[in-house]
Amino acid sequence: MPPTDALQPPLSEAERAICKAYGGWTSFMASMGLKPWDDEDADEGKHILATFVANDKEEKASKEAKKNNGGASGS
Repeated sequence: MPPTDALQPPLSEAERAICKAYGGWTSFMASMGLKPWDDEDADEGKHILATFVANDKEEKASKEAKKNNGGASGS
């Protein structure tokens, strides 16, 4: 674990899972072109994570709706 992973802000379980997929907070931040030690960048990283989580929830809800409707479309 890189020492800068200790700079990780509090994350939800879903946010933590996304970070883990990138190899940790430091790797996630680096892949987004952000510096984990910069407070403004850390805030932006948190915002990006929140957006990823929201998109995941939308995708799951959409798949569930299609499943419940038998895959029928509105046309």
